[in-house]
Amino acid sequence: MTDPIAATISGVPVVTIPAAEYAELLACWEQLARLRLFQEAFQPRSKASIDQDPEVAAFIASRLGKVFLREVLAECRERFGVSRTPSRSAAQRYWLRLRGLKR
Repeated sequence: MTDPIAATISGVPVVTIPAAEYAELLACWEQLARLRLFQEAFQPRSKASIDQDPEVAAFIASRLGKVFLREVLAECRERFGVSRTPSRSAAQRYWLRLRGLKR
């Protein structure tokens, strides 16, 4: 294996490596992509609406335990709208999960 040659072309850093090493790297990336697709196919996805919306989840998590749940949901409706606000029961389950009381 030879050492890579580093340079800058039009202000962009580049590295020159032998074609065989490049082909090996491409093959590794392709294998990794296949493994990730395979893994994603078998990982169960959460059905919770809160988990599908990270911005809402962070908002709710930052307020739970500080104010009443009804206030959290009212603030959520104001900030994100009715369509993105979870139901009271979904928010309660999420809160229990955050506290480690429910899986």
